[in-house]
Amino acid sequence: MRYLFLTLLLISFSFSKDKIDVNFNNLELLQLIKITSKTLGKKILVSQNIDAKVNFVSNEPISKDELLNILELSLQENGYILQEDKNILKVVKTKKAKKFKIKKEKIYKRKVEVVKLINLDAKHVQKILNKIIEKRETKDSYKTVVIYEESSNSLVLDGLEKQINSLLKIIKTLDKRKKQIYVKAKIVELDDYLLSDIGFKFGILGAKSYSSGLYTFSSNLNNGAAINFDTRSIGLEIPNLTSSLALGASLNLLNKTYALDIVSEPTLLCLNNIASSIYVGETISIQTGSTTTDGGTTKNIFEREDVGLTLKVKPRVDSNKVLLDIEAILEGIKNNNTNNNPDTSKKRIKTTAFVNNGESIVLGGLIEKKKEKTVEKIPYASDIPLLGELFKNRNKNNSTKNLIIIITPYIVPKNKDLTYVTNELAKIKILEDKLLEKLLLNLKKKKEKIPVNKNKNLLHEERLKNYFAS
Repeated sequence: MRYLFLTLLLISFSFSKDKIDVNFNNLELLQLIKITSKTLGKKILVSQNIDAKVNFVSNEPISKDELLNILELSLQENGYILQEDKNILKVVKTKKAKKFKIKKEKIYKRKVEVVKLINLDAKHVQKILNKIIEKRETKDSYKTVVIYEESSNSLVLDGLEKQINSLLKIIKTLDKRKKQIYVKAKIVELDDYLLSDIGFKFGILGAKSYSSGLYTFSSNLNNGAAINFDTRSIGLEIPNLTSSLALGASLNLLNKTYALDIVSEPTLLCLNNIASSIYVGETISIQTGSTTTDGGTTKNIFEREDVGLTLKVKPRVDSNKVLLDIEAILEGIKNNNTNNNPDTSKKRIKTTAFVNNGESIVLGGLIEKKKEKTVEKIPYASDIPLLGELFKNRNKNNSTKNLIIIITPYIVPKNKDLTYVTNELAKIKILEDKLLEKLLLNLKKKKEKIPVNKNKNLLHEERLKNYFAS
């Protein structure tokens, strides 16, 4: 009678592709294990007698995987679980089980995130993230994709939620507003002959800042006494900014006396740890050769050549100091050689300097020596053969010119903008002009060999203080 019941029960199982119509009542659990094994084609090991019965009713077909779930639930209700061991399923008592039944595939949640970068180039950040992903992911892990969108400077992140959240934290850390550094350069050409002519040497003035004011030292122009300006009265805020005042005033003085020429004063607004460059010069045509046509006509060949100064600066801010990587390249044209084809010259300075905010660094060594011949003559009379030489004056002049580059960095405070720095520089310019006025006055008296009246100096200083206080 029992065998007949089992036969009727098995007949109630019908298969439709991957679906199974199944209903059973008071079925022995051991029989359900056999049915599941046969239906799924899996080996199931039962090492002990299981005395239990199960019931199941379904109004619709179930999948083969669901049949396995029914078996697992039935076993759990009776204190058993299924364990997988080398493709064999074992029925084990719950207390003896070391791990949870059959390994199931974990459910991973994917996430897509669009991140717009404000301070960094998205393409650069994409390369960084791809390197991180390459180190993290294994062969079995889901692929994380980072796509660069150029028009909006954005990144599209697609991957597992945990991985994407980790990348978002990295992007937030990287994409911070960088500090700005305003770099002011002054390109100066010094003439050694003219410097010696007015009795100066390069670096005649120095400057040092104290709480009581700025002292500039010029023994030649002020009889050894220090020229004192109170910078606090005009509200200077940038530390060490006053240290460049004496240098600026000295250059202005030499410029007034034609001992030097301020060629250019370029400025750069740089971002921290990012290189910037500026070019001051021109593009000229240089004859590099000539060709002769079949008709005997000579055709000159020209090439365009850039001549001038290229200045490259990379600032790095550390507290209130600036580390400057500086490279200056000077390209020029020499006098024509015997072939009438000019030679080009190229001089390069490359250095690194650590300065305070507002302090200046002076680069020199770009020296150019020139030999010039001039002829002054009286018209017509100088053209007379033999006698014409009497009406000519020939001069030879050997000049040495030094190209000096003065670079001063100013850190733009976080809560300020460029206007703040330009306002501070305007205050410095006022002081430079007043100092220049005093130096020119002392220079004039020096030339006239008139002793400087110290009482008048005190009066002049008092007027300057009143000027800044007003």
